[in-house]
Amino acid sequence: MARVRVKTFSVIRDVLGSDVVEVDVAGPETMGGLFKALRDRYGLPFTDKIWDRNTGEMAAFLIKLNETIISSTSDMDRKIQDGDEIAFIFPIGGG
Repeated sequence: MARVRVKTFSVIRDVLGSDVVEVDVAGPETMGGLFKALRDRYGLPFTDKIWDRNTGEMAAFLIKLNETIISSTSDMDRKIQDGDEIAFIFPIGGG
């Protein structure tokens, strides 16, 4: 099991209710496993912010895994370890 710290911003922080949450990822110990653990813990409010209901696809955003930037759409098999720090970086919209 990997216990990781997830730093959140913007709409995800609102759903998770905190700037930082600790999450136990039982398996697989991957980014995909982390998102499953977050869906299980926070339910539909989290799912609605991350996945498109019509297509079932994950939204495109960046993830910082320790000091490495990875992608939400192509790095779900990336291994995570106990003590990793992860941040979700959503694009800022506006005009």
